[in-house]
Amino acid sequence: SMIGPIEPVQSVSLASRGPGKVRVPPVLTGALHSTVQPSEELIAADESVKVHENSHLSVLGGYAAGPINYTYITLPDGSKFAVGGSIKVDLSPVPGDPEATIRKARAIANASFAVNNPSPADMQVAAQAYQMEMQAQRELDQRREGSKADQRVDITIGPVSNPPKNPWE
Repeated sequence: SMIGPIEPVQSVSLASRGPGKVRVPPVLTGALHSTVQPSEELIAADESVKVHENSHLSVLGGYAAGPINYTYITLPDGSKFAVGGSIKVDLSPVPGDPEATIRKARAIANASFAVNNPSPADMQVAAQAYQMEMQAQRELDQRREGSKADQRVDITIGPVSNPPKNPWE
């Protein structure tokens, strides 16, 4: 079963489209005008889209930047079937806290892959989360290296007439 993608706020969306590619055009041109009965394909699409998006949401938790947004087909009798869906994801780093940013990035990546068939949008969100994690990890490493790096610079370059101010003081 395949469902939705994640979106960026910096948001990204985990999004879905019914099983495989939901063949919406045939459904629309055929079933919609000839009958009020939803096709099995439409029922399956609705179910798989909802399962997909809820799988993302359950893992995303507080990093979702809004509710699930579904795309519906409405039949003549007024019944609605989801044929696509997405969830916005907050991909902004946690200011001044690279460790929290890393936890957030991992949760978002896990949410991207919490479905049977991740969509291209899901994969894109996972890639962005990975970038965010790498950036936060570099920031963390720089903080840890801070004092050692300053000493190395002094030793190799010799006295500096105008030493840069240590941002961590």
